[in-house]
Amino acid sequence: MTELAPWLTDAYQQAQAWRRQSRFHHALLVSGINGVGQSEFAQQVAQLLLCEHPDKAPCGTCHSCQVSKADTHPDWLVLDGREAGIRVDAVRQVVAKVANKPQLGFSKVVVIHEAHEMNVNAANAILKALEEPPSSTYFILTTHTSRALMPTILSRCQRVMLPAPDPALVVGWVNERVQADVSDLLWFSKTPYQLLRLVDSKQHELLQALPDHLMQWLDGSMRTDELAAKVPKDGVALWLDGLLALLSAAIHYSATGQKDTHIESVLNALLSRYDVYRLMNFSSSLTGLKRQLDITHLNPTIQLVGELNSW
Repeated sequence: MTELAPWLTDAYQQAQAWRRQSRFHHALLVSGINGVGQSEFAQQVAQLLLCEHPDKAPCGTCHSCQVSKADTHPDWLVLDGREAGIRVDAVRQVVAKVANKPQLGFSKVVVIHEAHEMNVNAANAILKALEEPPSSTYFILTTHTSRALMPTILSRCQRVMLPAPDPALVVGWVNERVQADVSDLLWFSKTPYQLLRLVDSKQHELLQALPDHLMQWLDGSMRTDELAAKVPKDGVALWLDGLLALLSAAIHYSATGQKDTHIESVLNALLSRYDVYRLMNFSSSLTGLKRQLDITHLNPTIQLVGELNSW
């Protein structure tokens, strides 16, 4: 079994105890802030449930454990909403498969990553399976926004809330894996797997440069078109998320006096130039722009320049 992150171990040990005591609920909803490790936790629990020896699961040696580790278990089915929505046809196919007996071992597991991405028809289809689960079948749903799930689905799941780790632990954990110091990105995200993905994809460099670039734009040493030129076309959404995070941090700083020292200068610059109400309006406008760019083919650079010029 891949080593679990330390903040996930308590919840996993609880799941392990349920399995060994034959008290595991047929539907588990794993929630927590985005990037805390819901998907990774679900993967480990799936392996736990597929083990052929419940009293010592996961044994790591039975045939089910071996094929689970190789990601080739025929009774481990996945619906993945991390990249796109989950449609009803995909749900129906999975439900039809688990209606049969296990092909290997004694259990069947359905993992639904980002279950809130199911459309209404898909959610209704999975609800029927949760209400009348096939024998020896377990459903593991993950989400970072459980409020987006149907109440009837929530009522049929046992819930596990994963804790948010201490920022210092996050920084150390990420650094161990990718040898990168992400302490200067905690203003953007304090969730370990999101930071890890950013570093792996090199996208963190765009965010690390954003506070300085914005500072130069605010003090007049960088023109709007020069600022927009710093943003690659495939990085506009992330850059907008970063700008939204800085605006949110400035609003929070104004209200509480609390700030991340890595971005203190740009927060002060924002608050000296704009009042809180204007910052809130900018946040709303940027959110609308991000949504618009997601559904249109407009030139993102031109749209970004137009938005910033309105400030």
